[in-house]
Amino acid sequence: MFARWVHHFIKPRPITIRWNGKSFTILGNLEYLLFLSKSYEPNTHKIFEKYLNQNYSYIDIGAFIGSTVLYGAHLAKKVYAIEPDPIAFAELQKNVALNPLLQQKIEMHQKCLYTRSEKVKFGSMARGGDSMSSLLFADLKTSWLVDGITFQEFIKENKITDCNFIKMDIEGGELLVLPTMRQFLEKEKPILYLSMHPHFFKNPEADTKALIDVLQIYKNIYTDNGKKINFNDLLTEKRLKKRYAIIVTDGDF
Repeated sequence: MFARWVHHFIKPRPITIRWNGKSFTILGNLEYLLFLSKSYEPNTHKIFEKYLNQNYSYIDIGAFIGSTVLYGAHLAKKVYAIEPDPIAFAELQKNVALNPLLQQKIEMHQKCLYTRSEKVKFGSMARGGDSMSSLLFADLKTSWLVDGITFQEFIKENKITDCNFIKMDIEGGELLVLPTMRQFLEKEKPILYLSMHPHFFKNPEADTKALIDVLQIYKNIYTDNGKKINFNDLLTEKRLKKRYAIIVTDGDF
């Protein structure tokens, strides 16, 4: 039995995931197991169900291999999936191709959001393709030179006019990318579902304060389980030492 299990994940085959009445197919691998685990981003599905709808598109920054993209495609008008890690992006393409009915609603971009539109070094804490890649890891052994693009240029190139929700999970890269999005966020006020990684910042307190300066263009901030907090709560010693996710919005959770 164990040998069959190992063989299955060494040579992944398509597996259909059913969640909250929705289904999609991905290649069976580690994320398949994580996605079905109750401990894996347990509130993401609830947040998607609450905020995504067929009248608006959403942008998935840090799309990884596609489970959030495929789930979100059931709910949103269109999904713009951004993933610079070449290993993860190749698997994202394969997984999206396994879902022809959802594929027509998904645009995949092997780009890295950056402060300028130019080639940029992007690295991984491991071997790549494992959700542990970031702009902040550019000097590590595993790294690539990828196409960088500013957020404003990405919006312009893709003629995005109907985005009401942005999910960002980029392993600390939010420190560089989020400030470049300020103009768009101030004007359009999409709901922002943001994973924070202060434990990867060189100066967690000062860097978090810089991000708070951007986030405060919104009226409200919530934890990913719906608890309303203050922006200064992000500066507590406990939060500065770990990963966590927040929702910022002008509305209610």
